[in-house]
Amino acid sequence: MDCVYHFALYELHEAIAEIDNEDQMDMLNTLVEGRRLRDISDLPFDLAV
Repeated sequence: MDCVYHFALYELHEAIAEIDNEDQMDMLNTLVEGRRLRDISDLPFDLAV
């Protein structure tokens, strides 16, 4: 697995939405949908596999 775990992913999403930057939101969505950027709460489940 090749990804980065972010401790404030939901807050990052909200911040980008707040500044209404479409390019950054597209990049964030690409990383999340491609499973390259994940929330830190996913880490224990990924380690259990």
